[in-house]
Amino acid sequence: MITVDQARLPNWAHFVPKLARVDVIQGKVTGPVTDRDASTAPDTKVVKAFEVGGQPGKVHFVYRIGALDGPLYLRVRGTDGNRQAVGLRGAAVDPHGPAMDVPHDADPWRDLWFYTNPIWAVPV
Repeated sequence: MITVDQARLPNWAHFVPKLARVDVIQGKVTGPVTDRDASTAPDTKVVKAFEVGGQPGKVHFVYRIGALDGPLYLRVRGTDGNRQAVGLRGAAVDPHGPAMDVPHDADPWRDLWFYTNPIWAVPV
């Protein structure tokens, strides 16, 4: 179960952020990489998106990973939904990721995202 306690107080930009969507990102754990400069994980993608729909306070979501055939990790991210775009690896991997900032026109408060640390799962 995923529980998100939404903001109730204004942030440093003097507004209370509104959560619009929570995504679950999942990827396989494959061991050490051969290219340490690689910045992609080929089997990692958004596997579930939950629309918050303006619910106030704490929101709860359930995502079932099912039986594991190998180790994997999950991350959760959330957005206010103000600026989003198809991810660099395409819509099948990340249909609604963060939009790239425009040079000399990047306002950090225009779109807000959070990411959790990875949650590791191994078969038993």
